[in-house]
Amino acid sequence: KIMVKQENKITYLIILFFVLFVILYTLIFVFLPLIYLLVTLLVIFIFLTISSYVFYKKKNQVLLLVLVRFFRDFIKTAGKSFVKGKKVPPPLTEYEKKGIIYELARGKCEHLDCNVQDNLQLFYIIPRAEGGKNSYNNLVVLCPAHYAMAGRGVLSKGLLRYFINERDK
Repeated sequence: KIMVKQENKITYLIILFFVLFVILYTLIFVFLPLIYLLVTLLVIFIFLTISSYVFYKKKNQVLLLVLVRFFRDFIKTAGKSFVKGKKVPPPLTEYEKKGIIYELARGKCEHLDCNVQDNLQLFYIIPRAEGGKNSYNNLVVLCPAHYAMAGRGVLSKGLLRYFINERDK
């Protein structure tokens, strides 16, 4: 009986050592790098916070917060259309287009030699994509044929501006 008890103790001791070995092995090779990573990130965060506060002390700003605000604003504006730093005006609704056509050109093509009154379209002298505005000074009412000619550049911007000046008389 004494021999059996000693063998059981030795077996338990071996099992205990094996369990401790597995726990230590897991801690050292699995969790320790993770702990090192977290501690390193914490030290870097603290260093950046303190150094940026010292650097930006005159403005009472922390560099990390400045960067967070920058990326937040960047993400907000990323979906919006911008051309050379200027916001592109929204497209006109059909209701607005019809109102402008009748207000500006009294329902007919503004080309001097044309009296077409059907399927009139608004032509942007400076396109919206290039920063052109939805203003009367940038819009000309043209029939489909003259609209196509203006789109191809056959009707110059100077001629289109002449139509605008004639409209105002």
